[in-house]
Amino acid sequence: MFNAIRSAAACALLVVATFPAFSAETSHDMSSMKGMSDMPGMAMSSEASPSAQVYKTEGVVKKITADTVSIAHHPVAGLGWPAMTMTFALPKDGSLPALAVGEKIAFSFAQHAAGYQLVSATPLK
Repeated sequence: MFNAIRSAAACALLVVATFPAFSAETSHDMSSMKGMSDMPGMAMSSEASPSAQVYKTEGVVKKITADTVSIAHHPVAGLGWPAMTMTFALPKDGSLPALAVGEKIAFSFAQHAAGYQLVSATPLK
């Protein structure tokens, strides 16, 4: 009986001692997670960079604030996104036309440090 307890204790010690080695070697390949290249705490411009990938889709304006617009948009194949509602930053230069809640639009957007920013928006009829 004492040998069984000693063997169980030795096995438990072995498992506990080797666990950190296995967890340290484990890594998660996130290269397939498109659109997640910026991370909190990294110094990046708040504006979309001129070389940023621009994505296009269509959607319906759901909410407008002074500096954002929420859009229920169609899938975005280039990012592997399904249809969803999300909030986009508006360009600070005021280059977009006036938008209205409920309006159907074709729009393009690009990634920037804090998320995604509208690049263009065109009302659809």
